[in-house]
Amino acid sequence: MDYQFGQNEPNDENGRPTWNQEWEQNPYRGGHSSGPSGNGKKPGGGKIWTVIALICALTVGIVGGAYGSPMISDFMNRNQGEALAALESTETESSSAESETEEKSKEESKVVETIQSTKDGTNLSVQQIAETCMPSIVAITNLGEQEIMSMWGTVYKQPTESAGSGVIIGENDDELLIVTNFHVVQSSETLRVLFSYQEDQDDPDIVEAKVKDYDQSKDLAVIAVKIKDLSQETLDNIKVAKMGKSSDLALGEQVVAIGNALGYGQSVTTGIVSALNRSLQLESEDSSSTTNNTYIQTDAAINPGNSGGGLFNMQGELVGINSAKIATETVEGMGYSIPISNVENDIQTMMSTETREVVDEDKRGYLGIQGSNVTDDINSKYGIPKGVFVSAITAGSPAERAGIQKNMVITALNGKSVATIEALKDYLSYYAAGETVQLTVMVQSSQGYEERTIDVTLGTSGEAGIESSGSNQQESQNGDNGGNGNSDQYYNNDYFNNFDYFYNQRP
Repeated sequence: MDYQFGQNEPNDENGRPTWNQEWEQNPYRGGHSSGPSGNGKKPGGGKIWTVIALICALTVGIVGGAYGSPMISDFMNRNQGEALAALESTETESSSAESETEEKSKEESKVVETIQSTKDGTNLSVQQIAETCMPSIVAITNLGEQEIMSMWGTVYKQPTESAGSGVIIGENDDELLIVTNFHVVQSSETLRVLFSYQEDQDDPDIVEAKVKDYDQSKDLAVIAVKIKDLSQETLDNIKVAKMGKSSDLALGEQVVAIGNALGYGQSVTTGIVSALNRSLQLESEDSSSTTNNTYIQTDAAINPGNSGGGLFNMQGELVGINSAKIATETVEGMGYSIPISNVENDIQTMMSTETREVVDEDKRGYLGIQGSNVTDDINSKYGIPKGVFVSAITAGSPAERAGIQKNMVITALNGKSVATIEALKDYLSYYAAGETVQLTVMVQSSQGYEERTIDVTLGTSGEAGIESSGSNQQESQNGDNGGNGNSDQYYNNDYFNNFDYFYNQRP
């Protein structure tokens, strides 16, 4: 119980402190040296002296009445006026003090009420967070294909299926927009979305989504569902998440994570913010790319399938996109979320991008290059910017016609960062032959590397020097530095493991 003045000494029914009553009953409390029975004699021992005093006073009054009456009257009137004035002054000061004390008490009471009201008005319970925010969470199923090489050297495709989560962040006239992780939608042939309120239904209304835009280096993507594909029931049961500010988070603050854990359906976990701006390098499942960003660290359980789900503060605002976890024999488990304040502008840009669909391979646009990833080690060893190092150009290809040259480093396509050639391949899969894209490249000069932008009109597979639409390995394993044969953004990374060779072959 909090200590308050007067709590240990309560007032009586008349509002007087009980300690005052105790003092009246025991005048020696508080060190008083005199009082009504201070002589130690029995009560009533002073009655005789009281009678004698009254007789003397009466006698003096009668004798002196005739001579002293006017003087005494004047004296009494004057002193009575002074006494009344003093009494009024005392009452005024007392009233003023009481009023000031009462006003101060009201102000203190108001502060407490405001703080309490603020807490009650903004902080929700975990149960309330779940009820409020669950309608904005979706489960995402990624159906794709994976190339498998048999023990005899033949390559065949095997269907794959993975689960993830997403957060509804907006809509336009035609689409419902959902933010998630790039690795949740990577290499997808089909994306299916299940809304949280339907996960326990026998016949849920599963809808198909398209990738609207993404940034592999930030492990972020926005997908879109056509509103016309949604029933009125679905529209009535879903909500757009309220964006918060991860920059306002503090260490120890409680947060709630919601997502499709293990693909079993939506689950809710809670914990605290363990760390902010935690730098972490993550590698994709196929080891084709890495991301090195800063994250919110939390001890709220984040498991496979939670990726792309939401991290909410206790006001029900989205402050992070759940992305990864660490779980080893020596680590209990640390979850990481992309801070929403760091990527809010990226999300807005992705939401406004035209939704594109993957183009069939026979109609897809190609560059006609061979390249290698500039890793962190290569970047630190040679000072080459991170991106796609162009090691060869197919003669007569769209890349050559546009002015792309060997040893350039491609760092972006249409403003989206390109960290690996896998990312470049994924970006180009949304563009058809004949379309023009803008490449950002770094070109070495005497002053170091300079940035340039080059517009490239994509060509067909034949113009890019691809003889067939076989597997990536078949297309790249015979690539040569002369620019002839199978050459394209599709490649076999093993062929470029010896980066020193390509770097030292520069003209």
